[in-house]
Amino acid sequence: MSLSSLFARALAATALCASIAPVGAQTDWAAVEAAAKREGKVVLYSAHVGVPYHPEIAKMFTAKYGIEVEILEARASEIRERIRTEHATGRVAGDVSYNGASTTFLMQQQGLLQAHQGVPNRSKLDGSFYQSDYQFPVYIQSYAILVNSKLVPPDRRPKRWTDLLDPKWQGKIISDDLRALGGGGAMFSVTYKNLGRDFHEKLAAQKLHFTRAVRESPRRVARGEFQVAIPFAIPDSLLHQGLPLEVVLPEEGNPYITYDVAVLKGAPHPNAARLFMNFFLTDEAQMVFLRSGRGSPVKGMNAKAPESVRALVNAKLMGTPEFETMEDLLKTAKDIYK
Repeated sequence: MSLSSLFARALAATALCASIAPVGAQTDWAAVEAAAKREGKVVLYSAHVGVPYHPEIAKMFTAKYGIEVEILEARASEIRERIRTEHATGRVAGDVSYNGASTTFLMQQQGLLQAHQGVPNRSKLDGSFYQSDYQFPVYIQSYAILVNSKLVPPDRRPKRWTDLLDPKWQGKIISDDLRALGGGGAMFSVTYKNLGRDFHEKLAAQKLHFTRAVRESPRRVARGEFQVAIPFAIPDSLLHQGLPLEVVLPEEGNPYITYDVAVLKGAPHPNAARLFMNFFLTDEAQMVFLRSGRGSPVKGMNAKAPESVRALVNAKLMGTPEFETMEDLLKTAKDIYK
């Protein structure tokens, strides 16, 4: 089934669920909290590998509620396959999915998620970010341009995405694969919509060096193998302090994705799952993401970011991939970038 048809089904499902009242009464949520404590455990399936932020939030959650958090980390495709297998065999071990919005959306359409039935802190979310009765965002990750600060002095640095079309960058740009899901596909989707096909045809002529080992790209730029890396996940700038690297926030804005949470269908600890999801939207949990350079989808939180990352988390956003067009756009990317 295409993403377009899946999206149509999602809109219909959202309309049907609109009559479900969110949790509002204090006594109702107190009952959820009590049931969660009786369950005593929640299992998080995370597609965000090798970072300390959600484990830190898990420790805070355990300290507050006395509920153990078990975390399984793997690539998005591996996590989704595990969830499918567990669902098919009737041996569901995970409770909460923690994955990109597009992947989470697809899992919901494949029948792998159950409605979260409302969590109180969802009312704090900025309405401009996609959310539903199945999933909601917990942080924003945006993408910019990374340059070697020694090889590319300030007066030569690109200021806009379109500046990358200058012939001086030919053969000097390393890029996440724009033809695949991930940061590369997100950048292609958003810039194709905003800057057009002509931009990408000209960018393809710059002979980008595609890689899926995106964690290595900043170091390759720092070593001088390339002068520019795109799309660069802004939070990663904090991991490379001391290297000759500089983040450029393009004037047109940054493509972005959200990381969403959802309850897995058949979750063995459904109340602990809801309580944990709600905790992700508390101010203390959101500050963990903000300190890491990730934006908050909670109204007013970005203004509270530490000074060291305030410019990063408040950077202008260009847009995010649209579920209903992503499949076709990746085909277009493969046609342009051969």
